[in-house]
Amino acid sequence: MKKSMKSRRLARLWAAVVVAMMCAVALGLAACGGSSQASSAASGSESASASEAASSEAASSEAASSEAAESGASESAAADAGMVSFTDSSGRTVEVPANIERVAVTGPISQMCMLTFAPDKMVGLSNELSAAETKYVGEQYASLPVYGQIYGGKGDFNKEAVAAADPQLILDIGEAKKSIVEDLDEIQAATGIPCVHVEATLGSYDEAYTMLGELLGQQERAAELSEYCKNAYNATVDGLKKVDPDKFVKVAYLLGDAGLNAIPKGSFQGQVVEMAANNVVEVENATGSGLGAEVSFEQIAMWDPEMIIFAPDSIYDTVADDPSWSTLTAVKNGNYYKVPGEPYNWVHNPPSVNQILGMQWFARLCYPDQFDDNISDVVKDYYKTLYNYELSDDECAELLKNAEPNA
Repeated sequence: MKKSMKSRRLARLWAAVVVAMMCAVALGLAACGGSSQASSAASGSESASASEAASSEAASSEAASSEAAESGASESAAADAGMVSFTDSSGRTVEVPANIERVAVTGPISQMCMLTFAPDKMVGLSNELSAAETKYVGEQYASLPVYGQIYGGKGDFNKEAVAAADPQLILDIGEAKKSIVEDLDEIQAATGIPCVHVEATLGSYDEAYTMLGELLGQQERAAELSEYCKNAYNATVDGLKKVDPDKFVKVAYLLGDAGLNAIPKGSFQGQVVEMAANNVVEVENATGSGLGAEVSFEQIAMWDPEMIIFAPDSIYDTVADDPSWSTLTAVKNGNYYKVPGEPYNWVHNPPSVNQILGMQWFARLCYPDQFDDNISDVVKDYYKTLYNYELSDDECAELLKNAEPNA
């Protein structure tokens, strides 16, 4: 009996264990199913996010590729057009053709420099060439169209005529006006033609020609002219160093049909005179005009210069016989001279590369004993180098008539 009851208790206990195990298994399966569904949902969400990210990344990549393609196309177009960046003397960075064959100049200074450097690239003139100019620079350039100048008394630069000449570049050379950036930006916008400024002063023509060589792809010619200008300037400076600045000769540079216009002290046109002499012409509001400042004979008499130089078309030929002028110290002592004027006035008009010759001449006129070379040889070398023109002895003597130191 006891054994039977014990057996029954064991059977019930075992049955309970089995039921418990079965419940546990069922609960486990249910948990697994929920977990599987949650996992599937999470997996689906992650897959959607990954898909969206991939799509976004693909879109970004496509946009980047498109931008790169456009940029590449732009660079390719620029390369095909042969454009390069050039920073001019005013600090403007301009896109210009890599190979420039057609140039428009902005005025007489630019024109003179180009006639010595690359005249075959010019599409026109700022002003007509005289017979004296064509003799040295070539008659073939006299027939080029004239379209005026930006600066100076005329200020008649014809943008339409320039555009019609179809230049690849508009070139300004010389002194940088205060408004140079605005002026060139305005012309460039109006014409659609790149505009560049190259600064050139009495002591920097070597640098100016070097820059022109880089811009126009004529480095060999640029090097020749740069070296000449540098050597000429340095030789002049070295000679003047032998002279006490306090003993610089007192000079007036007079022009006009009455001799009553003067190049004032401190003007751009007065660089040659002031490099080698004491310019006595001091006036208020010194003009930058090539016509000089109007003065009276009484003012000139008060200054009473030791030396006078007259412009080519002034009154050199008549002052000795004039009762008033003959009272001046310079005229009484025969210490007055006529500035040579071919192909341009050597001293100031226009104040361009002609001044490189002018400074060499004027320094030797004032202080002939401080220089070892012959002024005629200096003149011939200039014409040969800048104009490729061989001056004869007679031509050189004619140029220097009334312009050499008194014995």
